[in-house]
Amino acid sequence: MRPRKINCLNYLNFKNLNFIFLGILSAIAALVIHSILFPQITINAQDIPDIQPNNSAASCPQINEKVRKNYQQENPEGNFDFEQAVFVNPPNPNGVTQVDIGLYVIDISNVNAVENTYRLEGLIDLSWCDPRFTVNTKEKHHEIYLEEDAATKLNRIWWPSITFVNEVGEYFRKNEELMIMANGTVEYREKFSVELKSFFDLEKFPFDEQTLDVEIESFAWNENEVILKLNQQKTGFNPSLNLPEWDIGDLQTEIKKTQEVRSKVPFDKFLMQIKLVRKPGFYLWKVIIPLIILVIISWSVFWMSEESLADRISFSLTGILTVVAYQFLISENLPNISYLTLMDAILSLSFLAIALTVAENIIVNWFKMENLKFLGNKVDRVCRVAFPTIYIFSLLAITFYYFSS
Repeated sequence: MRPRKINCLNYLNFKNLNFIFLGILSAIAALVIHSILFPQITINAQDIPDIQPNNSAASCPQINEKVRKNYQQENPEGNFDFEQAVFVNPPNPNGVTQVDIGLYVIDISNVNAVENTYRLEGLIDLSWCDPRFTVNTKEKHHEIYLEEDAATKLNRIWWPSITFVNEVGEYFRKNEELMIMANGTVEYREKFSVELKSFFDLEKFPFDEQTLDVEIESFAWNENEVILKLNQQKTGFNPSLNLPEWDIGDLQTEIKKTQEVRSKVPFDKFLMQIKLVRKPGFYLWKVIIPLIILVIISWSVFWMSEESLADRISFSLTGILTVVAYQFLISENLPNISYLTLMDAILSLSFLAIALTVAENIIVNWFKMENLKFLGNKVDRVCRVAFPTIYIFSLLAITFYYFSS
């Protein structure tokens, strides 16, 4: 007996419009998820700050006169021997030296979720008081050193010896500027590029938010010698910064204490946290929505004749292989993590939904072989509604679970 030909026009009758309706409902559900998962977050950005002197708390005029008298009044360069390394002492031997610190972010690039790294380009500003440079003059007097001259001068005098704690890649110092004022105030600015480490939480991928950490502290001087104070005027964010895959979120800065193994005394640490919100458009339109449409198409086997078992199973297996290909595509952009991301959950649910159509095809064929064709037709009719309903509600439940955790 020849197999019955399938007339495609039979799929468009009014009785089977529920299949089309459920497909549209699935697409609407995906769009609703997309609208929920696109937060609009902005931060306060500012133009690049000037290097002009500012009356910060670290400037010499703000130093208590009683403390000033205890400072060493000799120029530190006088003790510097180029033939033998000399450790330059802090300017205040009887107390701490306050250092104002500001960080201006120019650019963020190479955000790598696999390596948990990113590259930061910015300007760092330091200001402190060293009365040993005081010049007794009424005229405006500033010594300004640039590039190599600034680096050479900085090696001859005391400075806070700051370092990036979470640095993992090569550090590039692009520009330097050192200013020494007549009252002993020292201001140092540096343009840099550095690769930093920051741990990523990818549980909500590709609708995740990441926090990039910038950690700066003195390498040599603990809180008994140096305290850091945040300079708000020199801290900011490039307003024209644009990342192709990320939206720039909130920016927070603080000075905190940290205990290092190299010293029993804590160190002051400058901490900046930059929030990035992933733009999920690529994964949404090129992975998730096509995947949902693929699952919807796989349900067409419920409208196919139960006599064409080979065609029905072949249709389902093609869908399974496509989901596996998507999994390989996504795995290239993620590290080997032990937990399931939101994308993993959606892929697994879609894989299961298509795999169950294979099981349904086998059950329907078994009913046919047992001369229970009417039961096979009933199973098909039930699955036409049950599969889309369960799949859509499972998608919504997964999304709610990940974003409520």
